[in-house]
Amino acid sequence: MSKILISLFGALLFAPAVLAQPAPAATDTLNLDQIVITASKIPLSQRETTKPVIIINRAEIERNSGRDISQILNQQSGIRVNDAYGAPSNGRILYMQGAAAQNTLILVDGFPISDPSGVGGLFDLRLLPTNNLERIEVLKGSQSTLYGTDAIAGVVNLITRSGGEEPISGTGRLSYGSYNTLNGNLGVNGTAGNRVRYSLHYNRETSDGFSAARNPGTPETFGDDGYELNAFYGKTDFLITENLTVSPFLNYSSNKGDYDAGSFEDADNFYTLEMLNPGLQAQYANGSFRLNAGYNYTRTARSFESQFGMNEFEGRFHNADIFGNYQFGDYVQMLAGFNFQEFSIPGNEDIAERDASIISPYSTLYLKNLRGFSAELGYRLNNHSEYGNNSTFSFSPSFNVVENVKVYGSISTGFKAPTLDELFGPFGANPELDPQRSLYVNAGIEAYLIDQSLKLSAQYFNREIDDLIIFSTQGYINRDKQNDYGIELTADWIVSSRVQTGFWYNFVDGEITTIGDDGSQLTQGNLIRRPKHSTGIQAGVAVTDQFYIRVDGEYNGERQDLFFNPANNFAQEDITLDAYTLVNLYAEYKLKNNRFTLFGDVKNLFNTDFTEVYGFNTTGIAIKGGLRFSI
Repeated sequence: MSKILISLFGALLFAPAVLAQPAPAATDTLNLDQIVITASKIPLSQRETTKPVIIINRAEIERNSGRDISQILNQQSGIRVNDAYGAPSNGRILYMQGAAAQNTLILVDGFPISDPSGVGGLFDLRLLPTNNLERIEVLKGSQSTLYGTDAIAGVVNLITRSGGEEPISGTGRLSYGSYNTLNGNLGVNGTAGNRVRYSLHYNRETSDGFSAARNPGTPETFGDDGYELNAFYGKTDFLITENLTVSPFLNYSSNKGDYDAGSFEDADNFYTLEMLNPGLQAQYANGSFRLNAGYNYTRTARSFESQFGMNEFEGRFHNADIFGNYQFGDYVQMLAGFNFQEFSIPGNEDIAERDASIISPYSTLYLKNLRGFSAELGYRLNNHSEYGNNSTFSFSPSFNVVENVKVYGSISTGFKAPTLDELFGPFGANPELDPQRSLYVNAGIEAYLIDQSLKLSAQYFNREIDDLIIFSTQGYINRDKQNDYGIELTADWIVSSRVQTGFWYNFVDGEITTIGDDGSQLTQGNLIRRPKHSTGIQAGVAVTDQFYIRVDGEYNGERQDLFFNPANNFAQEDITLDAYTLVNLYAEYKLKNNRFTLFGDVKNLFNTDFTEVYGFNTTGIAIKGGLRFSI
């Protein structure tokens, strides 16, 4: 099997040279007219946006049928999802442009989802399957002016599928792979009359997994840590009038499984994760005026059963947002909105309920393509129930030097409100905390060459965060400073109608300045588990109209990690993780007028031994195969 896979990999590497043509056909171009929502909350094409946006469309999601959302995001420039290839019992930690995981906001259809009981408010990506997604939009850099707290590093917007044009149609997938991993999902969508569209999706996954903790070399065998996931998503669009659409939705996910005691420590521990996320969205459009209003509620419940007993956590999050935009002539649009958010952790007989809220009016002025110049100027005022007021602004200009060459930049501020545990928790709480505040600056260039078949981009970014919330001998306080900076280079090329390739390179570095009680300052590097240098590459070939094959790979340089050694009274030890290279392979074959697709996915093709988190395992070669269908 390994020899066959290696042969396929070698064939794919040479395929671009064999199949490439001197110039692509006129239709083989990058689509600059894809509509982007996340960048400005105003529907704009990629050509019109002042900010660079990563779009992962439905076709790309389907061609990652053997991978979860963390592994799909991990393939993108500027994003590192730590433990994406770890045991399924381990949480997935997303770092965007080097920032801490708690500084990236996750959206579903533009609505933020949050877990107030999570560490730093962190939301667990394992609760989000991909079968109900139409596309993913990733926007890097501070987006607090549009989306509020936690959007210091950027936002990831998961956009769900809508109802179809037929009365009823269906999609599904069934796959089986290494570690006795079984995945099945089914979706039904369609129309009921002229005024109702619906979309329903169910997903189930089970896996025996492998041991999360790495065996330090003892004779005993560590047990496998598996999981079980059940998820449901439903959405109905009611076309009340020609101009008004009202869309209720329900998102539910349950993930449970085994986990170990820590680095090099096996255990028979058990966890459960659960998310309930209902909501309602309304859209009204009439000529140059558009109005959007929505509400969503997220309840997360987590429990961890170990030798220390049962620990249970629950978080509740309410979000209501209303905004409208109006277009003045050909060049100017204005957006204004009002956002309310409430975070709470229910109490019990020993602890009182903890809650906080944020009320935020915001607005953005957008200038579109005035002799090649575009710009967004935004402002947001936030009133927090505990610390009072803070504000953010953003300014993002861009200029088309020629039709297909754009230079852009931005300067924006962001914030992260203190979490409920930091304000009111049982350990070191401080109700006088201020928010963490950031300043983000970037500059870049995008060029579309060879009849728009080749896209080249480069950008530099710098992010400074002040008033970091840290835990000290006095409890939680605002004290230190964080500075991250980096360079991102990307290239996407449609070589011909049958060959596409892509490449990215990232450099990121960061340092924290610790301020002593006497005012002294100590600055040192601190991007734990984030490599300074990383690259990614992929090449896809449509060998025939039915047969498609793709190889992708990534290189991650050396990284630093911390190990609290139990053999040394849990003293902190600095560990250097070795650089590594991963290669993955995917192939699919379409049948019956493309309604059925056989696919196979191979992760870690060469069975590389690598470490993402010190003391924990990662997957060896993992093979998954299955069937996708649409009827």
